[in-house]
Amino acid sequence: YRLTPWDPWSYYSVQCNEARTHVTIQQKARFGIGDVFFLAVYMQRCEVIVDSVKRMTEDTVHLQSGRRIEAAVMLKLLGFTGDFEVDRLLKVKEMAGFWANGDNRRYIASEGPGVSASNFGGTSLSPGAIMWVTQGSHMMDYPKDWETMVTSGMLPLHKAELEIDKPAYVLDARIQTSMGFVIPAFCTLLGEEAAGFGQLKRRKQLECHPLKAFLQEASEEWDEYAKKWKAEDPTLLDPPEYPYKFN
Repeated sequence: YRLTPWDPWSYYSVQCNEARTHVTIQQKARFGIGDVFFLAVYMQRCEVIVDSVKRMTEDTVHLQSGRRIEAAVMLKLLGFTGDFEVDRLLKVKEMAGFWANGDNRRYIASEGPGVSASNFGGTSLSPGAIMWVTQGSHMMDYPKDWETMVTSGMLPLHKAELEIDKPAYVLDARIQTSMGFVIPAFCTLLGEEAAGFGQLKRRKQLECHPLKAFLQEASEEWDEYAKKWKAEDPTLLDPPEYPYKFN
């Protein structure tokens, strides 16, 4: 964010202490995290405009603010919604955590929309996926652990939200984060297993993508994009050096 004119601490979804040493992000959408996005903003190849479209004419977008933007192509990104067929197939009336109707044999896990976290160990699907598989199979194999947890009433409940086209099985990031505390509290074995997943992920990442080679490739891609854009539009700002170095 130092390459941009923005102050992320001022965003509505960012909650922090006065010293800015601890932060929690809570929002319904995901944020841009690609290196190339920040490079494009710095070089002024990309501009982020927060406004609403009032109307459109040939090659022009008219905004509510009165600004006009020349545009040859417009992409309308609608995001995604869950599939109600999943609820129908498994006869879901209410989710108790990841479990349909409180049944330990009907386990449904999907990536939660939005962000609700203060500690980001990664941005990929696999860390969550290995936990989902471990939790689901454990509660099938050890129904007594499941019974203790479900009868406690601590699992968050969720029904379909028809007004926003959201099936019951789609649990947002806030609900899934809470389950990260509830489930290990009732099953210490799962907590012990999960403690090793971080090191497992780190080892696999470094085996497949050694840090020095990874940073070298990312730096070369950064320079490649910058060179291409500058050739297409010499008025762009000169690119900064790739911000991450191998020490």
